Amino acid sequence: MVHLTVLFNIILTYGVVPDSFGKGVVIPLIKNIEGDKTRSDNYRGITLSPVISKLFESVFMVLFGKQLCSDKLQFGFKSQSSCSHAIYTLRTVIDHHTRNNSTVTVCALDISKTFDRYFVY
Repeated sequence: MVHLTVLFNIILTYGVVPDSFGKGVVIPLIKNIEGDKTRSDNYRGITLSPVISKLFESVFMVLFGKQLCSDKLQFGFKSQSSCSHAIYTLRTVIDHHTRNNSTVTVCALDISKTFDRYFVY
């Protein structure tokens, strides 16, 4: 505990973390055991990070979590926010512009392969 306390205080004082905190080992995990194990889209990578960096992150969030903020238009990975909030915002913007006789051009990207849809417990 003493060594971790000294390390964390040095990090907080100087604002620099060890390079090893950003390194990890990527391990491929199969998404669907019954699926084709020769297909790359049946795998997802997880990163094993150093335990000390995860512990530091937890301590940091306890100390400074309430002071951290993100843009109000970010909906993902945020508590009390969901896809429905993003859809509502998009719809509101489109409605505003069409009411004012503006052309609205929307571009949609299919990023479904980016996120896991199979959960194996």
